[in-house]
Amino acid sequence: MLNRTTAFALGLAAMAMAPSAIAQESPIDLTTSTYLVETTANGETLAAPAAVVPGDMLEFTTRYINQSNTAATQFVVTNPVPANIAVTAQAASATEVSVDGGTVWGPLASLEIVAEDGTRRAATPADITHLRWVIATLSPQEKGSVSYRGVVK
Repeated sequence: MLNRTTAFALGLAAMAMAPSAIAQESPIDLTTSTYLVETTANGETLAAPAAVVPGDMLEFTTRYINQSNTAATQFVVTNPVPANIAVTAQAASATEVSVDGGTVWGPLASLEIVAEDGTRRAATPADITHLRWVIATLSPQEKGSVSYRGVVK
């Protein structure tokens, strides 16, 4: 039986491998990394997450590079949020999000959660299932990155 830390690590590994499979079919190369955010006397540092526990802050980063000789327009980076991660409010406000598995997108403030009894409530950062960024133009050989932070539930 897997403990929570092992199961989480396996989930991170699966998520990190998914963009690479997509990138093989595209001139855009994607690389995803996950870091443990550690607070020190000198500020914050990022480290490889050997083990995580509830309350730990993680940073998920996707780096991209257009390896073709033509510009890519309206390039979209979509990141699913692991089920045991609560996206921070700051990350939620920085991009479009989905709270329903990627069907409906928008600013968090415009999204709702519908309960089984039909009642509605405003969506919160803990409800986010996906984040996405739209890069208007990605020139040939241009690279960049997008990232978000979340807390282990």
